[in-house]
Amino acid sequence: MDIAVIIIVLVLTIIIYVIVSNYFKTKIKSNKYRILVSIIISSFIGLILYVISVTVTIYFLFREKSREFERKNWILSGEDMEKRLSRYEMIDDLIDERLLDGKDSLQVKEIIGNPDVRNRENNSWEYDSGTGSGLGFVDHYLEVHFKNGKVFKVIHKRIED
Repeated sequence: MDIAVIIIVLVLTIIIYVIVSNYFKTKIKSNKYRILVSIIISSFIGLILYVISVTVTIYFLFREKSREFERKNWILSGEDMEKRLSRYEMIDDLIDERLLDGKDSLQVKEIIGNPDVRNRENNSWEYDSGTGSGLGFVDHYLEVHFKNGKVFKVIHKRIED
């Protein structure tokens, strides 16, 4: 273990020990038994609190923002470069709600506008959806694949920095 981790867990344990020891003063008469019980409980709770705090911190650092797909915000995002950077937040909702599945190219344009890139080789369109997500930079793209003139696959593509 790293020395910083040991110090953090030790400080947590000492604080919890004081609280637990004071709680057990009236409950446990034997001083040695009270100290032993307080040490065991405070060590256990200190470790658990440390693990929980590290887990929560990592979750919030690396989680990807998301929000409901709104056509007006998606289209507006395409026109305004600053707002375009947050377009990626709507991709997962767009995919999960299957808003493009089975639509033809005209219907897709009506829902999410003109693509940034058209790939004729694999019959797909790509929409630049901005940069974001946790530590570092991740470029987000929405890929819409067509088969027989209809959407058959929509992908949230992430390119990590």
